[in-house]
Amino acid sequence: MRPSARIPGTMISWLCFEWKTSGLPKDEVSFEPFTIRVAEKPEQESILKAIKSAFSMDSVWGDVSRPLAEKIAVDLDAGFLLPEPSCVVLVHGTRVIGASVLDVNPDAENHLSSGPCILHEYRNRGLASALLAASLAFLKKSDIPVARGLTRANSITARFIYPKFGSVSRPVEGDPLKPKAE
Repeated sequence: MRPSARIPGTMISWLCFEWKTSGLPKDEVSFEPFTIRVAEKPEQESILKAIKSAFSMDSVWGDVSRPLAEKIAVDLDAGFLLPEPSCVVLVHGTRVIGASVLDVNPDAENHLSSGPCILHEYRNRGLASALLAASLAFLKKSDIPVARGLTRANSITARFIYPKFGSVSRPVEGDPLKPKAE
């Protein structure tokens, strides 16, 4: 389903994109002078700051900015408890200018916890697509057969980033940021 598609009688506000990791390209993209790599523990605060900044510059996320930031912070903390942090960063020199927090649980509803987040002044250079490719490669290396990423239907991510690399999308019922009823 295309991100802009609507189901009659409903308002789609979230989409789930899925990629079969077995079919992902093997080529790594170089974006000198930028480097994409696995995050390091001392970068954790800079990573969260960059992600919050990226979301704050996009009005699509304004009404859910607090619960979104809280969830990403929890996921980032959990990712740094693993032997290899489940976070990919984009750096310019020593500055973190982008990040993607990942969930390596194969059954996760959303493996791309934050999605590829790029600071505003570095956007429109293909860096988000490169960060998505690196994130999917990380998930493939982590034995995730199908990677999933949730995003808002009208977001830049849904329209321009997540449709890449052979993804398919489907509407998500409800609000993924609200706790599930038990």
